[in-house]
Amino acid sequence: MKLTIIHPAVYVLYYFILIIFAFLYNDPYYLASFLICISVLIALQGISREFKNVIKFFIPMSILIIILNPLTSHVGTTPIYIMGNFFITLEALVYGVLMSLSLLIILLVFSSYNRAVSYQEMLYLFSKRFPHISMVTIMALRFIPLLNYRLTEVNKISKFNRTNTHPEGNQSWMDKIKRTAHLLAVVVSWSLEESMLTAKSMKARGYGIKRRTSYLSYKFRRTDYIFLSFITITVLISVTGLMQGYGRIEVYPTLSFNVYENLVNLYYFTFLALLLPIIYLEFREKLTWY
Repeated sequence: MKLTIIHPAVYVLYYFILIIFAFLYNDPYYLASFLICISVLIALQGISREFKNVIKFFIPMSILIIILNPLTSHVGTTPIYIMGNFFITLEALVYGVLMSLSLLIILLVFSSYNRAVSYQEMLYLFSKRFPHISMVTIMALRFIPLLNYRLTEVNKISKFNRTNTHPEGNQSWMDKIKRTAHLLAVVVSWSLEESMLTAKSMKARGYGIKRRTSYLSYKFRRTDYIFLSFITITVLISVTGLMQGYGRIEVYPTLSFNVYENLVNLYYFTFLALLLPIIYLEFREKLTWY
């Protein structure tokens, strides 16, 4: 569901702060709370399909991170013997799990951001000051979903036109590789051809010659100032807690953290409060519509 009551600049600032905090926090309870809140937000935004796609991409990558980190890093004081004298350390294993969890949160935050802020709103915010950089950034953000969509369309046409003499089950792995390479070549050629047409169209219309105008118009309202004040207060308190060690645990050289001190404190509840305003707005919007 698309919210229209908050200025897009506030959204950009808010999601930027969430991404920074996803890098800074490494306490498992903070990360678990972060993951739960962003998952609820994605469910309220109605982008469960993107959530499934992120999970499909994330699972093999997280398994690779969790396996490779203990194998390549033996830093730590708690060995876990696997076979004979070969061992991995508990600290390296925990660090790999926390790293993969942070990566999942960042991917979900980007998915939610793409839903909350459209490409037109991003152009409205950045194109006046940075027309070329904003255009390149938006094209890069749009490139992967567009390729995915085109690959799906080309694959449908390929399956429809395939003759019965070469059914899918009777193809060798080399034939499947060749067919996949052919599909990728078609998709890339399609994208390059359209990009040239887009570039010619933009040049013909004089993009970048004068200051860009936009049909969108946003003004800061009372709601935006309240939201900005709330973000500022919660961020300052959360950063103060981070500077005092709340939200971060010591992994190397020895794993150690206190559950009670990490959960029952002002900084943890302030961090939760920072995660809730967009969820509240989405929930209120659903109640308004339904």
